[in-house]
Amino acid sequence: MGAGDHNEGRASLAARGIVRDFGDARVLDGVDLVREVPGIVGLVGANGSGKTTLLRIIAQVVAHEGGELVVAGRTVERGDDARARRLVGWVPHEALAWRDSSVAHNLRYAARLAGLDRRGAGAAADAAIARWDLGAYREAAVRTLSRGWTQRYAFARADLLEPPVLLLDEPTNGLDVRARTALDEALDGWRSSRVVVVASHERAWLDERADEVVDLGAGRA
Repeated sequence: MGAGDHNEGRASLAARGIVRDFGDARVLDGVDLVREVPGIVGLVGANGSGKTTLLRIIAQVVAHEGGELVVAGRTVERGDDARARRLVGWVPHEALAWRDSSVAHNLRYAARLAGLDRRGAGAAADAAIARWDLGAYREAAVRTLSRGWTQRYAFARADLLEPPVLLLDEPTNGLDVRARTALDEALDGWRSSRVVVVASHERAWLDERADEVVDLGAGRA
């Protein structure tokens, strides 16, 4: 199956036998991460186990070199599938932003890059700002935001098109109590309608919130 995969857009994720090398080092060696129904998947493992690399592959920032990747029913055969990228929201370590531009401008531009027209992009940005309570900061440059509000912006950007798959890489780093509460509430809201993969070193926090936990260190020598 390829570009016209059946059930495209449903909340599901299948990464099977994923392989990725960097130079002479094999970072991922036949990794599996499969979730066929909505829910929260915790992703754990020691530093260097490949958590961020796996998320970057699912987000199609880098290509996998072996294995099969099916995102929301769409098979990703290369790392440059624009349609598949629109099915994924990604919150990396550093927020994706033009940091001297405003929150609203960043969100509108991200929506335009995803293929929305000007009116649709404005509506999507306004909806994301409302969902994430960013109204007081809509015209603030991203570089002026605190860590907590920057992370809120990052969640809004990832959630901009309400994609069926969301990827969060160490989302609790540097968050204050209010921002952590917002994250917990968001996870509760997404659980029934999205596949959310959360990579975190906070194992106890993940165990309380995840429907399942995948350990990339399991089985390694």
